[in-house]
Formats: sequence, C-alpha cells, structure tokens
Amino acid sequence: MAEARPGSDGRWHEAVQVLLAAATLYFVTTATDLALIERLAGDGTSGEPASVACVISAPLAQRVQAGSLESPPGRVAADTVADRGELRAALARVRSRVGIITGGVREAGVSYAAIDGLAEIAGAELHQESADEPARLVCPSGIVEFLPLSDTAWVNRRPVKLPQVTRVINERLYVPVRGVGDVLPVTVRWDASARCWLLSCEGRTMRVASPEDLFEIEIDRSSRTLEVRYAGERLVLWPCCVGEGGNTPVGEFHIRNKAAWAPWRAYWGELIPGGSPRNPLGARWLGTTARGRETGRAIGIHGTNQPSSIGRRISGGCVRLTNAHAIEMYETIPIGTRVIIHE
Repeated sequence: MAEARPGSDGRWHEAVQVLLAAATLYFVTTATDLALIERLAGDGTSGEPASVACVISAPLAQRVQAGSLESPPGRVAADTVADRGELRAALARVRSRVGIITGGVREAGVSYAAIDGLAEIAGAELHQESADEPARLVCPSGIVEFLPLSDTAWVNRRPVKLPQVTRVINERLYVPVRGVGDVLPVTVRWDASARCWLLSCEGRTMRVASPEDLFEIEIDRSSRTLEVRYAGERLVLWPCCVGEGGNTPVGEFHIRNKAAWAPWRAYWGELIPGGSPRNPLGARWLGTTARGRETGRAIGIHGTNQPSSIGRRISGGCVRLTNAHAIEMYETIPIGTRVIIHE
C-alpha cells in the first residue's frame, strides 16, 4: 500500500471547502433571484406569476424594443420619436379630413368660443383695443358688445343675459357658447358624433371645441382593448391589460393628471422611484378620476415593466399599455379627456 505524501490531506480539505463555498453561493444567488421574481409578479396584485423576461438582463436595446424596460429617464424609445408614432399619424389623417377644430376652451365644464372666431362666423367687424377692453362686433343686424368677466352682453344698447360670464384666457376674450345664439345671428348646436359645437350663419360653418372634448378614450374590459377617438373617429385600437376581476371600475371618468416616469407607492409601503425596473408604472402615467373598487387607489393608464401582461386581466385595477403606446398617449391626450370603461 502506497504511503501518503505529506500535506496531501490539507490540500484535500481546502478543495472540499472551496467546493462547499461555491455551492452555497450558487444556492443563495438562486434563492435571491427567485425572491425578486416572486416580488415582481403581477405588481403584487395577482396570483399569476410574472414573465421571467421581465427580470432577465437582455441588452438594453432589446428591452426597449420589447417594451419591457425603456431607456433611462430623459431618453425616448426610437419608435416613439415625435411625428412618427401611430397615434400622432392617425390624428393627422383625421384632422386632414374633418379640419382642425380650434377656437374653443372649457373651464369648469363650460365651453367658450374666442371672440375673433365669433366675428368671423357672424360676418362682423371686431373692434377691441385689448383683451381687457370691451369687444364690439359690428354686424349687419346691429352692434353687439361683450364686456370682460361679465354675464351681460349689449345688443343695440339692450342688455342680454349670458348663461355664464365671459373669460379672458391668454389675452383673448372668450364667450360662453350656449349664449352665442341669444346675441348674434348664429345657429348653435352640439354635434354629439363629432364631439364639438357647430356654429352656422348664412352658409358659414365653424366647429368649436376644446381639445378635451374632441378626444375620447374607451376601454373594453372583456376584449382588453383601449380605443382612442378624435371628433368621433377612431384613431387607434390597442390591446391593454385591465384589472383582475372587477378591479378596473366601470363608468365614465376623466383624465386628471399626467406624469413621466412616475414613482410608485407599493402595496407594502415602499416608494419605488420612476424608471426603476421594479416600478410597474413604466414610462408614462395618465391618472383618471376613477378609484379601484377593492383598493380605493387611483386608477391610471400607464406603461408597464411586464409587457407579457398586455391582453390579460391581471392588474390591480389600472390599465396597462406598452411603454411606447403610453408615451404616445402622454404626448397627445389632454387633461380633461373623457374615459369610458365598460365590460
């Protein structure tokens, strides 16, 4: 039997210790990865597991293209550069057909038309030194005078009550649309299909609407789709992710705020900064007036760090889009836009 060489036992023990340390490190790393995936699953709102693709570190360009993680804050994905997005292109096509509808604003639920637009449709001459001065329209039927911040107009020196006071916005005088027909020879009606006011006089027609009246968002919980319309015409129909069960409320709401790379307060209390791969709100947030049926939290339309969830019904109540689509919504949809959610 061969005699063992001096020091061989020590080297053998060292080798065993190195192997045990490597095995321990492997199992600890694996457990950490599994815990991270588990924490990311379904925003913490669903029992369904998240796609592992959400945490695998693919090259950044690939993740941007897939919508799983956009470039760091301050940069925009290449396929959402201004004037190249699907929503913006569709809006340009519709506007080329129906015309650009301008001259309207809405405040506190009241629609207003700019005084210069009213002069044009009525075939009148406008005389006004500044927006803070009275505006006189010299019409074939006489002289109509509007006073800033007043609910009284003067028609041939006769006072006529307006439904609301006039407004001065961005150095322009605005008149409540519903009162125009009482003081000018103009027919006024609401076109529900086009989502705008139609003003007509002697063959002249003018569409008056605020941007938030022209746009409309409809979300179908059953088909998991989001449709954007402008002046009653469809712009885009995109797949989306909605709330598990009835977490996404049904009803009519409005866009109330917008944010880029919004932070997220997790259900366990942690504030996760915007742009983090762990932040489920993705690149853009459009908050609505809706609240979650079960959680009571604000419901929004936003991007996602889990693109595989699009087309499914697994969120905590919010409506998820790809980051690219969320960016287009953020850049195009005005605050105040109506949001209709149905089954």
